[in-house]
Parts: sequence; C-alpha cells; structure tokens
Amino acid sequence: MIDPELLKKIELDFKRGNYRDNFKDLIKIFKSEKNSDIANKIGVILIKLNKKKFAQYFFEISIKENIKNYKPFFNLANLLQKSNPILSEQYIDQALRIENNNEARIIKSRLLINNFKYDQAINYLKNIDSAESNYLIGISHLAIGDDEKGKCYLEKSLKYKNIFIDFLNLNTFPRVYKKSKDIIYFRKKFLKILNHINSSKIIDKLTGLEKINIVQSKTNFNLPYQQKNDLDLNQKYYLLLEKILGKDKNININKFKSNKILFISGFFFKHTVSKLFFNFIEELSKKKDLNISLLHLSNKEDEWTRMYKDLSINFHTDTNLSSIEKFLISEKFGSIFFLDHSMNNISQSIISNKYAKNYFIFWGHPITTGSKNMDYFISSSLMDNNNKSHYSEKLILLDGIGFNYKIDDDLKNINIKKIKNNSFYIPQGLFKFLPKYDFLIGQILRQNKDSSVYFIKDKDPFYTNKFIQRLRKIKNIDQNFNRVNFLDSMSQISYYKELSNHKVILDTIGWSGGNTSMEALYLDKPIITLNGGNLRANHTVAMLKQMDLDILVANDYKEYISLANKIMKNEEFFKFIVGKIKNNKHLIFDKKISLYAKIKDFL
Repeated sequence: MIDPELLKKIELDFKRGNYRDNFKDLIKIFKSEKNSDIANKIGVILIKLNKKKFAQYFFEISIKENIKNYKPFFNLANLLQKSNPILSEQYIDQALRIENNNEARIIKSRLLINNFKYDQAINYLKNIDSAESNYLIGISHLAIGDDEKGKCYLEKSLKYKNIFIDFLNLNTFPRVYKKSKDIIYFRKKFLKILNHINSSKIIDKLTGLEKINIVQSKTNFNLPYQQKNDLDLNQKYYLLLEKILGKDKNININKFKSNKILFISGFFFKHTVSKLFFNFIEELSKKKDLNISLLHLSNKEDEWTRMYKDLSINFHTDTNLSSIEKFLISEKFGSIFFLDHSMNNISQSIISNKYAKNYFIFWGHPITTGSKNMDYFISSSLMDNNNKSHYSEKLILLDGIGFNYKIDDDLKNINIKKIKNNSFYIPQGLFKFLPKYDFLIGQILRQNKDSSVYFIKDKDPFYTNKFIQRLRKIKNIDQNFNRVNFLDSMSQISYYKELSNHKVILDTIGWSGGNTSMEALYLDKPIITLNGGNLRANHTVAMLKQMDLDILVANDYKEYISLANKIMKNEEFFKFIVGKIKNNKHLIFDKKISLYAKIKDFL
C-alpha cells in the first residue's frame, strides 16, 4: 500500500515543477511496488527532465506490466513522433484500440499529416474542437489547396489562447501560395498572432522547460519567402522570443575571452551551408592566436563532419538547450559566428540571449535576424551594396561573391554527357516561386515552341499539385502544359547528373540560386537571372558579374525573357557563353576571399 501522504507530495511536487524530487519518490515506490502506472509516471517525469531514452525504457516496462494500459502506449507515441514516426504510429494505433479518445486521435492525425495523408487527418479531427485540432485541420486544408477553409480553421484555433499552438500558428505559412493576395493575408496574420502572444499573461506562468519547448517548436523560416522587407517583423519576432525565454542571469558580459571563437550551425555535414562557409572556418582555424570551436546543433554526421573534425578546432555536438547554455556561459567566447538562422529550432533560442561579446551571422538564410543581440551581418559587396536599411545588424561586406566555395567531390566526378538541346531547368524548391512571376514561364514556353521547362517536385505531392493548378491558370502555360515537366526528388549524385543534362538554367526571381547556381556554373551551365534589390535576389547576379558575364543578367522581365530566348535559339551565342563560363569560372571557384582580414578588428 502506497503512503497517501507521499502521493500528495508527489502530486504537489509535479505541479511546482520539482521533477527531481518526483523522480526520487517514484523510484522508491517502484522498487517496492513495481506496477504499470508507476513505471508510466516515472517515464513522464524523465521526459520533464529531458531524459528521453530512459523515459522510453520505463514506458516499455509499463507496457510489459500491463499491456492494456493506454497511457504508456500514448506516451511512447508522443515521444517518438519525430525520432521514429513508424514506431510512433504503431503505438498510437494500439492506444486507440484500448481507448479511442481525442488526445490519441490528435497524435494519429499529426502522423498522418507528416505522411501527407491530409484527408484522413481531417477525418480523425472532425469531431474534436480544440486549439490543436483546428490548427491541424487548418494546415491540412492549406496543403490540399482549400486555402480559405485553411485560414478559417487557423483563425478559429486562436480563440482558445493556447500559447503552444499559437506559436506554431504564428510561424505557419503555405509552402506554395495560390495567389499574391495570400501573401498579404499571412503577413497580417503573423503580426496579429505575434501581438496576441506578446500580450498574453500566460508567458509569466510558464516553466523554463515549457518556454524552451515553445521557442524550439517552429521558426519563422518561411516568412522571408514572401520576398518583402522583413526587418520590422523580424525585430518584433525576436523581441517576443526574448520575452518568452527571459534573460539568462548567469551571463557575465565583462569576462569574455576575445581570442575564443565559436561557429554555430545545425549543418556541419554535406549541406549548402557547409559548401558556402567551410573554407572560412578552415581559414580561421589556421590562425595560431585564435582558439576555434564548433557547436553542431544536430546528431547527423557524414564525411563532411569528419573534415571539420580534422581541422585544428574543438568540435562539440549538443541538441539540448540547457546544456548548450551552460557550455556557452562556461566557455566565455569572445565572438560567436552563426552560419545560419531560422533553419534550426535551437539557434533562434541561442540568439535570443547574448552569450558572447560579439555575434556575427552569415547568410545561410539571407535575411536579417532582427535581433538586437546580433551585431554584424556578413554579406557580399556584389550582392548587398547600399542595403543597410534592410538590416538590424551592421553590414560587413566581403569582396566579390563573399564566400570561398568548397566543391563537393561528387560534383567533381560528374561527366557531362550529351545535353537536352531544348531544355530550360529551374533547379529550385517550389516554395521559391511566387505567383507574380508565373507569367514569365508562360511567355518563355510561348516563344520557344520546341523547348520544355523542368521543375523539381515538392516533397509534399499536394503542394506540387497546388503549384501545378496555379500555373495552369496562366493561359500560355496551360496551352503548352505538355512541355512542362516535374522531376522526382533525387539523391545528391542523381541531382548533379540531372543538372548536367540540361541546356539552360533559369534562376528564380526574387530568391536567387546560391549553391545551386555554383553547381550549375561548375558544370558550365548558362544561367539567366534578374538584377535584384537585396541579398537574396542577387546571389547569381554576383557570380555572373564576378565572371564577367553581366550579359546574362537581365534588368527587367522583358530582358529576362529575351535572354532566355536568345541563348536557347542562337547556337553561336550559347557556345560563346559556355566557352566564357569555362574560361572564367576560376574567378568564383579559385579566387580566395579573406574573412579574417575583414573581421579581425571586431574580435
């Protein structure tokens, strides 16, 4: 018989967040009276203590003790949603067989949504009325193309004032917009929810772990793909993050060590971010007076990770914010360089506090952070001149294209075979295409009767279909849709081979190719691009200018179409451009830019 007073203490400790005391008391009970419910409660406490592997172990014990106990099945499904979705679905199906309730149906619907089974998810949720159910129905309708219904459900979700779901809602945008007016709607929605959360009195009542879970649930990654000036919204966004997380009182700003430098990213493996910035880290690692460290915010590693580890650096891997904070405070780094922001849920939490004298940000995500903690934004003189008004940070403009590209060995080994003579290829994610540019594809198809245009499918087949339906509203596209092709997702090597097969690359307007354009130019592919007014629009422009290929840079839509026509139809011009790429590409691949020379006075 369990002491009733001890049970009261356990309940009170749980409410107060005294999870360590909870754990000690429950273990005592478990040793004397091993049963399913106690094992399950220990698992719940271990999750609160961020001991997920041990939590899984106790949930499994709970199931062994009582296979008809709904709770451990549900908790395991919840725990494994991201790390092992297949096993998670097996557990939630078992939980539903034991007890078909709303919380289990919501988890089942999340797993269905992750597998793009939106209609089934909606069916599971249709009789549930809660913040999360309405939110999940809303994002499902956005995916299947019923945007107006999606908006209604997302709005309905807000009435419950559930800050966890509201934060997800804040950072929810369509991967593909049906029409340009939707961009205005979602910008207004972002500001509305931001103000809504900011005024919430619930924030002060949250535990530290709850605050971390909110901020790490989703980022504003998709906001800048609307291609607007996001400075004001991002500033307000980071003020909200800082309000939720609060200031870390353990930081002593006067004890930083100026020679200690840390690079942070979740992409220290084969990834665009590494290809762009690996060589800068290598450069600084060779400076004997500097102590260089890397913090990898991911457990993914490959041969590129090993290349980082082979440098003269200290390599750390951590995905737990609490231990990361302790690490940053104890190490007293003088400067921290973030290779990217908004691309990793942990990095936005770190940026929300100042753990070094200087914060620098590279353009892994080419948009201002908006955070008052970020001191410097490292960009390129050819991409980002006279754009100070777009940044909360001070701009540091590196020479030329602003990076020393590291070529993937798999790309070096690609043999260029016979190309498709009449192919235009746009090797970008569909989320980079805005509705206002669709007509250009129609004009290119109309004016090049023998040519085809190739896109890459979105990972979500419903968003690919949504994009196709949008394109077919353009008369010139619909009439020539037999010449519009959608390629399946590919492995890296298959992507390189596909890229090598095409004749002409069309750059996405407003959000230019960076890594993809470097890969195309390495394979001697002509790229047609458009001069833009900001960093994210000018990646390819900078490369072409560096190579003395300004002739491929259009100044308006009419010139963009004209250049596409000329290079496709005029074989002499095409050969001239390919020859010039071959002769001049060393200017972007071999010319070395010094990061240290530009930043040494700021350290």
